[in-house]
Amino acid sequence: MTEKRLDVLADRTVVVTRASHQASGLVEALRRHGARPVVAPAIAVVPPLDGGQPLDDALLRLEQFSWVAFTSPNAVAATLARADRRGVRKRFARVRVAAVGPSTAARIEAELDRPANLVPDRNDAVGLAAAFGDPRPGDACFVPHSAQARPELVDGLTARGWNVTAVSAYRTVTPTLSDHLIADVATADAVIFASPSAVQGHLTQIDGEPVRGAVVCIGSTTAAACTEAGLPVAAVAARPSDDGLIEAVIAAVNG
Repeated sequence: MTEKRLDVLADRTVVVTRASHQASGLVEALRRHGARPVVAPAIAVVPPLDGGQPLDDALLRLEQFSWVAFTSPNAVAATLARADRRGVRKRFARVRVAAVGPSTAARIEAELDRPANLVPDRNDAVGLAAAFGDPRPGDACFVPHSAQARPELVDGLTARGWNVTAVSAYRTVTPTLSDHLIADVATADAVIFASPSAVQGHLTQIDGEPVRGAVVCIGSTTAAACTEAGLPVAAVAARPSDDGLIEAVIAAVNG
């Protein structure tokens, strides 16, 4: 049976700034609600500038860590891909794994065939740090993250006494958009941001032009990045998921 189309976003143009490999689910959800998605990736995921050696070193001594903490699906994918190259994926079976939110937890389960051991109620780095208990003697946490990661998780764990090893698992770069895409972006009804790096990438792409569409964010950290960049936020998703973003877009453009 064909899924019923919901036209609450009929004739609305919505910019999706996610990396290309992560955009399809949100794009299809927008189309089901009648919107016209404009896929304008503000980031692309590439290997870290250090060549991945610090990540390799941490993976080869994974048994020394009590926890691995992930703050994005990209971090999960990049770390497990590197673990496969070094033949150490099986070592993750003996370490507890934390996820910042549902999408990261879903990627952990897909990669490791088991659920995350910890997912905080507050789905950001501050919430994840707060969800950790106090460390026991010898406890250590491995944090593979973006080269552009914000410091809240590492700082929060360190302040609580955790021994933290943080390394770059990947970095994000800003793709160039065609003139046609930039023109579509300029007239859009809404722009969706799912990470601080996407905010900065999008502003670089439009090169000082104003963001005219309603700004919709996946969570408080991304909303804070928008505010820091001078972008008024129209709506923040109540849940860090595609469904949560759709609801926020509807609220932002239909008011």
